[in-house]
Amino acid sequence: MKFEIELREDSQSSEHTLSVENGSGDRGGNERPRFLIDGKLLNADWEEIRPGHYSILIGGRSYEARVAAATNSQPDSWVVTIAEYDFHVQIRDPRTRRFAGQAVAHEGPLDLLAPMPGKIVRVLVERDQEVAQDQGLVVIEAMKMQNELRAPRAGRITEVHVREGIGIESGARLLRLE
Repeated sequence: MKFEIELREDSQSSEHTLSVENGSGDRGGNERPRFLIDGKLLNADWEEIRPGHYSILIGGRSYEARVAAATNSQPDSWVVTIAEYDFHVQIRDPRTRRFAGQAVAHEGPLDLLAPMPGKIVRVLVERDQEVAQDQGLVVIEAMKMQNELRAPRAGRITEVHVREGIGIESGARLLRLE
């Protein structure tokens, strides 16, 4: 999965691409993701030492980082503090651009389609169930990462086209919301 990262420190700003790939088993068989920044493998290990505080080992050097949500109005913005330096980080998922500028239909039927190929891990709703905007509907596993798809608006589920355990392709019909 690829993300676009904007990193700002004081008046300097830089853009990067972050790729997250399946990792190799370590620490008793737990999967750790691999990170590539601008196509270069970043060998890093980390542990959360308390909520929002991390001990990070990169290239043999140890860092302690504090991570907090930014107080600005930008979504997916964070302030990462290392030593006395504050780095402002904004993470963008390029897949969301596909839907930018498209209004969600507020009335009438809406077929919800799979944004990626994968496996249905959980179906969180049933036929004839009322749902609220942003309520979880389906969990899809893609590249060993689970992605919860949420309702774009409130409504009632009138059709469920998938069941747990099946594989799906990108664009497959999942649910109908009215």
